[in-house]
Amino acid sequence: MALTAILFDVDGTLIDTNAAHVDAWDQALKKHHYGVARDRIAVEIGKGGDKLIPSILGSEAEARHGESLRKAHTAEYVKIAESRQLPVFPGTRELLTELRSRGLKLAMATSSKPDELHVTEKSAGIDLSGFFDVIATGEDAKDSKPAPAIAAAAVKKLGVSPAECLMVGDTPYDADSARDAGLVSFGFTCGGMHEGPALRATGMRQVYRDPADLLSQLDRALQSASPGSAVLTTRLMEHLVIEALSVARESMDQGEIPIGCVIARGDGTIIARGHNQQNASQVKTAHAEIVAFGQTAGKVPLDARDLILVSTLEPCVMCLGAAMEAAVDTILFALPAPADGGTLRVRPPVSPESKMPRIVGRILADQSRLLFQEFLQRSDNPVQINFVRQLLA
Repeated sequence: MALTAILFDVDGTLIDTNAAHVDAWDQALKKHHYGVARDRIAVEIGKGGDKLIPSILGSEAEARHGESLRKAHTAEYVKIAESRQLPVFPGTRELLTELRSRGLKLAMATSSKPDELHVTEKSAGIDLSGFFDVIATGEDAKDSKPAPAIAAAAVKKLGVSPAECLMVGDTPYDADSARDAGLVSFGFTCGGMHEGPALRATGMRQVYRDPADLLSQLDRALQSASPGSAVLTTRLMEHLVIEALSVARESMDQGEIPIGCVIARGDGTIIARGHNQQNASQVKTAHAEIVAFGQTAGKVPLDARDLILVSTLEPCVMCLGAAMEAAVDTILFALPAPADGGTLRVRPPVSPESKMPRIVGRILADQSRLLFQEFLQRSDNPVQINFVRQLLA
């Protein structure tokens, strides 16, 4: 187990607040003369108010009443929290205590503002903040969940790389936030708004009933979150990308587009290298990642689930899909490929034989960009030139 830190959402994950938030939004919307069905509100719980309101009411209503609605929601939520006890989910204290005893750093990552968080803790009768090394709230990021900003803020406060972290939440928006911040995620169903299959479909690697359920399976769960033995620090990730960049330069020297890939075991040992071979082979699927996968034959068992795939360019749909089918644990890449990259275009797998990898991008991206710029000065292949120009635009 190579995890350094675990991030937790609060609402619906550690404290039973989701129904209270539905009630608060229901009252706030009614006071502004908006009639919205409660089940329509419920599916949005987990987003910050800056995302919830335009999703439910549209951008025009957000511009006209967004700030007022958010203030009304907070006021209503405070009334509810002060009028009744918001229960702490079973196993919350015990799980956090056990994780700390194992030397793991803990971070809170919540869209709630600090005043709402304080009200929640008071109602629940728990000093939740005292369990955490760092706290990231809605005030630490411009964009709330499902944007990655709050998770990224928590990781930055922890002083670790995202690949060293696990995120635990109860909504698809936690999964989206974690994925785009480079974290693997787990889900709880105790929040009551989303069932297990729905959470798994968002890319959560494991789903549990509540903190107590996770605690009862903790060893196996942590192994699933990070099966490799290497701690993927920023330094190690950069080392692996540098190895891939050297392969990319070999590719360019052979007249191919400079895309390089290495595949490593979970201990960081490189077992395969590959670069783009479309020109030489005249095979359109001869991408660097596919070539590297072909070199792993006999080097890793079919059930290996700790592999690290490293590419100098964001993997395309085909290559990302292959990594999921191979149950690759982690994907690292240097330069994003907005038009062709697969990270925002491929749906998470649901088959137990596959899994959603953690994906960390923009590692030494400038060095990869320089290789492509050098390639433009050397190539006279119009197809290759058009692809690279589009990539760098």
